[in-house]
Amino acid sequence: MNKYIKPLGLMAIVGTMFTSCLDETQPSSVASEEQIAQSDVAVEALSSAIVSQMTSFLGGASDPGIVGYPGIMLWRDAMTDQFPINDNTYDYYAYYAKGQFIGDYLTQCNFWRFYYGLIGNCNRLLRASSTDGELSASMRASIGNAYAYRAMAYLDLARMYEYMPTSSDAMDDEARKRGIFGLTVPIVSENTTEAEGRNNPRAPFYTIYRFIMSDLNRAEDLLKGLKVTVHSNASEWAVKGMKARLWMELGTRFETYPADLDTFRSHDKDNDGFASLGISSANDCYQKALTLAQEIIDNGGFRPMQRGEWLNKTTGFNTHNAAWIWDVILTSNDSGIKNAGDWESFISYICCEATYGIAHKTYGASRAIDAKLFDAHLSGTKDWRKFTWVDPNDAGVEDEYESYATLLSAEEFADLKAYTSLKYHPNNGDTKQYTTGSAITLPMMRVEEMYFIVAEAKARLEGAAAGLNSLKEFIGNNRYSDASYNPSAASLDDFITEMMAQKNIEFWGEGVTMWDYKRLRLAVTRAYRGTNHPTTNWINAPAGKVAPWLNIYITSFEDTRNNAIMGKNNPDAAPYLTKIDKIE
Repeated sequence: MNKYIKPLGLMAIVGTMFTSCLDETQPSSVASEEQIAQSDVAVEALSSAIVSQMTSFLGGASDPGIVGYPGIMLWRDAMTDQFPINDNTYDYYAYYAKGQFIGDYLTQCNFWRFYYGLIGNCNRLLRASSTDGELSASMRASIGNAYAYRAMAYLDLARMYEYMPTSSDAMDDEARKRGIFGLTVPIVSENTTEAEGRNNPRAPFYTIYRFIMSDLNRAEDLLKGLKVTVHSNASEWAVKGMKARLWMELGTRFETYPADLDTFRSHDKDNDGFASLGISSANDCYQKALTLAQEIIDNGGFRPMQRGEWLNKTTGFNTHNAAWIWDVILTSNDSGIKNAGDWESFISYICCEATYGIAHKTYGASRAIDAKLFDAHLSGTKDWRKFTWVDPNDAGVEDEYESYATLLSAEEFADLKAYTSLKYHPNNGDTKQYTTGSAITLPMMRVEEMYFIVAEAKARLEGAAAGLNSLKEFIGNNRYSDASYNPSAASLDDFITEMMAQKNIEFWGEGVTMWDYKRLRLAVTRAYRGTNHPTTNWINAPAGKVAPWLNIYITSFEDTRNNAIMGKNNPDAAPYLTKIDKIE
């Protein structure tokens, strides 16, 4: 166990080992623009570099959790209340749950480093290529991929770093003094110069969302009609899915904060070269989200995951299927496996079957579903997703082993604690060789998300009953073994509560719902009677405002490279959080 370095606290940011967004303004030394321009092969190579960034290993002994984008997916779930851990001795995603080391520390730097590294790869391709004249299919795919990934990176960054009103008045007062409300992150494009990068302010929300939409429009035009066979490459459907996400983000924002709609509209035609969105209400946004999500469902050629795919002990959630729109593909040659070693990987952190992983019973850091969610929405139902986690009534009972899709023996199954996850499995069912077992495919976007967008958009446009009917149809037909799913919702708030319960079940461990927690200002509740969250993680945040730690701190290393960031950082949330020592 000596190789498993316990997380004793992340180092503060020092030195030049870290990356500023400024570093991504300069061309790569790999090849000159003259060498690359108009070369399909060279542009395809740069496109591969974009995809490779998604599985890049940025961690190490001081922060093992940064295992490419899959690690960031785990971080996002750890920020919510749906991702408890059975034993947190070796929890490398604990800091946002504990409310510790979430300011000027290594994890935040690695978030920044990952995304701006991805943006830098996209910019290098875009700087070196041209869309003038007739483009080959491979060139269209490569350039479209760059625009799509850059849009994804900026959509994530904008939502992570924009400071939204929180449940802490004191923290909000500090943010107000700094003048950071409405600010997101610096925009670095293929045209940003070094001088501009050294004085590059946080872009206001009304600018960055138009910039993102511009990238998505370009990506959609380039990728339209192209068949994608390697699903880590963006398709026109992945682009439409990101547009649906963006429209839901803006719709909820404008409904919650009407003044933001007025501000956005006053800047919609700014002379900056970015897309004009042409919307006049929150409902315009919801309608666009609904139309796009329904188009993907109707015409994209996808279908929801079936029981045999979900509950497959060999291929379950490690192999592409017809529901997955956009994937992260890990191979044994990726730095996220080869450089990380046996225990620093997505599978190590989440799969209790892999003997080399810290989620294995030997080390005890297995992940679970929130007890309150399971007990209220899965226990005793005909929802076959309940076999993704160990029912409390089955914990310790060898005879219940065959009800679950697991590579564990009956005896090993009986060692699992209640609510432990069995969702993810090692590649080819290999529980012993990490180079094989950790080489999996993960979904970045599934068609099921579009069903939830349709349901929520209908609820907001047509009323709670319409949204609930849509949700009933999806869950009842695709997740229940009979027609017994029949929830009620007298109001929009009731609908949102039921929808989010189902969404948390559906996307557990996929890093999807953290965005909803911030967008919908949901409560985060880890301390309650019967909780299965460790006492170290007992920090609650009420509904109606954003949980303070969901406004991510910008690495202070950016201050030393970018003058416009100085004094404009988000407050460190840690001092404003209250640890709950006793459940009343």
